[in-house]
Amino acid sequence: MGIGIVGLGMAAVVSDKVGRRWSFIVFSVPSVANYIVLYYARSAVAFMLSRFLAGTAMGAMFALKLCVPSEYAGPKTRAMFLNMISTLAPSVGSCVAHALGIVLHWRIVALIGVIPAVVGIFLPYFWVESPHWLASKGRFDECEDSFRKLHDTTANTEAELELLLKVERTKQQKAIESDTMKTSEKIKIACRKKYFWDLMLLSVFISAFLASAGKLAFSTLAVTIISGMTGPENIFIFTMVVDICVIFGAIASCILIRKISMRSMLFTTGSIGIIVLVSLSACLYFKTDSVYFKWANVGLLSLYFFIVKSGPYPILEALLGEIYPIELKVYFFFFSGTILMTAVTLSVFLLPLMVSLMGYHGMFLTNAGIMCLSLGYIWIRLPETKGRTLQEIEIYFKTKNHKIEEVLTNEQMKNLI
Repeated sequence: MGIGIVGLGMAAVVSDKVGRRWSFIVFSVPSVANYIVLYYARSAVAFMLSRFLAGTAMGAMFALKLCVPSEYAGPKTRAMFLNMISTLAPSVGSCVAHALGIVLHWRIVALIGVIPAVVGIFLPYFWVESPHWLASKGRFDECEDSFRKLHDTTANTEAELELLLKVERTKQQKAIESDTMKTSEKIKIACRKKYFWDLMLLSVFISAFLASAGKLAFSTLAVTIISGMTGPENIFIFTMVVDICVIFGAIASCILIRKISMRSMLFTTGSIGIIVLVSLSACLYFKTDSVYFKWANVGLLSLYFFIVKSGPYPILEALLGEIYPIELKVYFFFFSGTILMTAVTLSVFLLPLMVSLMGYHGMFLTNAGIMCLSLGYIWIRLPETKGRTLQEIEIYFKTKNHKIEEVLTNEQMKNLI
């Protein structure tokens, strides 16, 4: 966890200085190095080096995978692309890793992991730089050029570009007038603003939901969890069934997210997921040794992950890519990412203790309670973000006002700093 937080901090500084494109290249290098070191590792020092490289890359990539698609995609497709990168791709990767980990030696699996990591080094050479990052740095001509390469020239995209330039120019002007051009000064000011603490508290409940919903625990301990629920027999088949449902859930989310509002999708699937998890808890409490009962448990677990992967996971991770102000987004990711990494790491470390104290049925019931509480807070605090530009979302959280023209022409303009 600590190394991941270091990676988050490094990503914040590097991406703020050199942009999103080069940051992706820079932090793909330790990922490649990790798999190579792990393949040849024969000593404790080599394994520790591998963990350091993996943690640094993971922390940095967590921020970048949310930052890049949110800034490159338009309002109508932003949530879908965020979903594909943060939910669908990891689901496929997790399924492949679980299958390979069961049938192949772990060193071979590590060697295979080099391939996607190397792609992460070379692919960004073909990108343009983020127009939002360019605008936040006052490079408005480059921003226009980059934006038009990413988007078709239509009335809607030109209006979005005009809004981006107008808001960022206003922020630049106010920063110059108040002598707050330095990033450190902007962070200090943000920490004294109510919107900062509102966003951090929202991040706490988002993190609590993701951690208790099994965001990291299942991907790292899938075989252990399923074996503990069903026994060692047919563990490969059971694991593949759950993983395939996870992938189908992620695919379903790509379809649903284009047709349904973010709030409706989040709270409907989130509520259903909690009900299924409580049902699974009840089944495990009244468990028998029947093979049909084992399949019933695996079926409920598969259904649960299908539901949370089709709604809560992609929506909440997409929100983390949308709700933070552009000029400080990577630094906000550092704060919120630290919260999230702490939560999901605790969920993994505490899992054996919770299982030993209350069994899987008690752990699932406790997690369902945390998810219910978190979902209630998010319901109260979260506005609808689908179809809104990043500037509209930012201004709403800073001023609680959706009318951008009104904000830019009155005393609320000072809140944009």
